[in-house]
Amino acid sequence: MSKKVKTPIMSSDNERFMAFEGLVQWTSGVIAQAERVAYSKKLIADMSPERRRAAIHAGHCESHYFVTAAWKLLEYRKWVLSFGLCSNVDFSEIDKFSESDFRDLRNMREHVVEYFQGMGNDKDRWVIDAPEYKADASTMTGTLIGGRLDWKAFSEAAIRLLPQLLKEPIPFPPRVVRLPPAPTLMGPPK
Repeated sequence: MSKKVKTPIMSSDNERFMAFEGLVQWTSGVIAQAERVAYSKKLIADMSPERRRAAIHAGHCESHYFVTAAWKLLEYRKWVLSFGLCSNVDFSEIDKFSESDFRDLRNMREHVVEYFQGMGNDKDRWVIDAPEYKADASTMTGTLIGGRLDWKAFSEAAIRLLPQLLKEPIPFPPRVVRLPPAPTLMGPPK
C-alpha cells in the first residue's frame, strides 16, 4: 500500500476557515440529528403494532446518521485545534466521550453487512457485554447507540458547545482584491 502524500487543494487560510465552519456545521448537525432520533423513539412508543416495524427501521437510520454526525464533530474539532483555533472554547464535555468508541461505531455501522456475514475487521469489538446490557454495534438500547454512544448525553454537550463556537471569531480567509488595470495616458485598451 502506498503512503498518502499531502497535496493541498486550498490555501491554509481557506483550510482554517473550512475547519472552523465544518465544526459549527457538525455541532449543529448533532443537535438536529438528536431531535430526529428522539422523534423516532417517540413514534415507536406511540405507534400501532402494524406501523411499529417501519418506525423501528427509521429509528435505526436516524441513529446511524447521528453516529456519522458525532464522528464528524470529533474529526472537525481535531482539525480546528490543529490550527490553534477555538482556544477559548471548552471542549471538556465532548472530550469525556471515547473517540475510539465513535470510530468503532462509525466503521462497524458503515460495514454492517460485512459484520453480519462474519467478515468484519474487529469482530471482537462488535458486541458490548456490560453487566446492565448486551448490545452489538447495530442496536439502540435506551439512549445508547451500539452500546457505546449515549446520543442524548452527547447531543446535550453539543447544545452547550454550539453557543461557544458561535461566539468565536470566524477565521475568514483574506480576500484577494483584484484592481482594474490602471488607466494610461493613451486611454483604455482597445
